[in-house]
Amino acid sequence: MSPDRWIPFEWPASWRDPALLGLLEGSPVNCLLLPPEAPRAVKEAAARKGLDCPERIPWSLIKEIDWKSKEPLLAIKDAFWPDLSRKGGGEPGDSSEAGPTGAPWLDANGWLIQLARARAPERTVWIKSDPPENAARLAASNYQLAVAEAWTYGARRPLWLAPELAAQAAAGAGNARQTLEQVKKTLAWVEARRQWSAWRPFARLAVLSDYTAPNDYTASETLILAARRNLAFIPCETGKFTAETLRGMRAALYIDDTELPAAAAAALDQFMKAGGLVLALKKPAAAFKARGAAGEPHPRFEVFRYGKGRLAVSKEGYDDPYLLAQDTHLLMSKRHDAVRLFNAGSIQWFHTAAADGKRWLVHLVNYSRWGSANQVSLQSWQAIKRALFHSPESADPMVLEAHRETGHDEFHLPRFFVNASIELELA
Repeated sequence: MSPDRWIPFEWPASWRDPALLGLLEGSPVNCLLLPPEAPRAVKEAAARKGLDCPERIPWSLIKEIDWKSKEPLLAIKDAFWPDLSRKGGGEPGDSSEAGPTGAPWLDANGWLIQLARARAPERTVWIKSDPPENAARLAASNYQLAVAEAWTYGARRPLWLAPELAAQAAAGAGNARQTLEQVKKTLAWVEARRQWSAWRPFARLAVLSDYTAPNDYTASETLILAARRNLAFIPCETGKFTAETLRGMRAALYIDDTELPAAAAAALDQFMKAGGLVLALKKPAAAFKARGAAGEPHPRFEVFRYGKGRLAVSKEGYDDPYLLAQDTHLLMSKRHDAVRLFNAGSIQWFHTAAADGKRWLVHLVNYSRWGSANQVSLQSWQAIKRALFHSPESADPMVLEAHRETGHDEFHLPRFFVNASIELELA
């Protein structure tokens, strides 16, 4: 079986009895990642059940990945354990405040998966992380979030159980097996919607960089903070950039303090003349000679007219990725957000589109793992013919009623705890 079909499970080291394979029945798991000390009998029993047991998974740190490799599996081992940034996971509802926004800070991996898929589009992306502190306190929703987050962005995270939970499940103690059943249901729900992973990301902002030192820190932090603002983006390596990259875009942010390749500069020149916005540092911005007089005042950018569009040149450099993400969003204008989420709280979203462009999917991931106390609403500038709400908590999709607000279609979303998807059929 090829890696793109694997649905992996990290076999606990404490599971010595092949009969424990029965705990995976009813799940779509078809691949076991066995520890070196796993008994031969377990591997033989897995083979009889048709389960793959690969000898080696090429796990790498993100900074050590060979992006030119033809290895079919791109496995990143230094992702985050997804959660609000607090110690030990456990029951939802007790979050800490962090960041300039005062909102709970998220340990999230959407930006990382988007970057990996953009840089290696032909490879299957897996992520994993070190176990969270006090892993014994993890609730079922922690495991469900880990599975759902990776799937949302088109990757996989091997299903992992904390040693305490694994031991209890093997012994049939406590509610460990109930927890495992809940996680298996989430895994089955996302696997039943495998086809959605083929939908292409939809965004109005391209973030250009070579994503290598010395630009990797600013580039990755900007992606992290853009995601935190629910600013949709598509990462693009400068060396792979073409005019086609800008189709449907409203803005392009060039991170690096190096001259643009001639082809990229020409594409961005035409993009601005047709009405787009380009943000750049002074050195690469020097390639654009057709700029008009400086226009709107801005504390950190000089903004010039450029054909029908604009060129925003950083005055002092990109010293603060948080401000860079904020400035990019505001200069681009929120009116170009394809969708907006109101009362999002700790929810992040990822927007994709079908190949024919007639349907959108807006995937939602709730890092609080607790239904919002406020009405969460989704708004779009696009006229919507029909909206369906999909959730692991509901057997069938729910038709959402459209409300006309400030000239846009808006949909009030049912309460959900971990993840959901909104399927939009465009008018």
